[in-house]
Amino acid sequence: MSKRQVFSLFIAFNFLLVSCSSSSSSKKKSVAAQRAIETREYAVDTKTLMTSSIGAFQDLGFTIDTISDEFLLITASKVEAPEKKEKEDKKIGPGAILVGILAIVAIIAIDKNTKDRDNDRDSSSGGSKTVVKDYKLTATLTVKPISDTEPVLSSLRINFGGSKRDRSMQFFKEFFAGIDKSLFLDENLDQAQDVDLEE
Repeated sequence: MSKRQVFSLFIAFNFLLVSCSSSSSSKKKSVAAQRAIETREYAVDTKTLMTSSIGAFQDLGFTIDTISDEFLLITASKVEAPEKKEKEDKKIGPGAILVGILAIVAIIAIDKNTKDRDNDRDSSSGGSKTVVKDYKLTATLTVKPISDTEPVLSSLRINFGGSKRDRSMQFFKEFFAGIDKSLFLDENLDQAQDVDLEE
C-alpha cells in the first residue's frame, strides 16, 4: 500500500472513531441538575445532620480530615486502590465492528517491520513495567439550617471529587442511603426510649 492509501485509511478510521464516540457519550448534566444530586433536605437540626454525616463517611471507609462546628463543614478523604476492570455486558454495534476492522487494516498496512523493531528494542531495554498508583477521593460537606422553628429543617450539600462520573453517582447513592439509615435509626431509638420511659 502506498503512503497515500495508508493516510486515507488513517483519516477514515479517525473520522469513524470520533463519530462513534461522540454519539455514544452521555451529555454532561447542567449545574442545576448536578446540585440537585449533591443536595438533600432533612427534617432535623444541623447538629444531628452533622453527626449522621460523620457516621455515613466512616461507614464508606472515609477518614474525617476536618470538622468545623462553627462553619458546619466536614471534609473527608479516602485512598483507594485502582479497581480491576470488570467484564461489562456491552453490545457491539456495527460501527464498532467497522472501526475495529479498519484499525486492524491500518495497523497491518502502516509498517510490517514494526514487530521486529519492537522485539529488538524490548530485548535490549529489558522491557518496562506499568505502575498504577492509588488515587485519593475527597468530599466536602456543608450543612445549613433552613428553619429553626418547627418543623426544623436543614440542608446538606456534598461535593465529591477524584473519580469518574459513574463512581461519583455510586458515592452519592451510598452516602445519602447511609444518612437516611442513620436518621431512621436515631428517630426510632428516640421513640423506643420514650415508650420505655412511659412504661
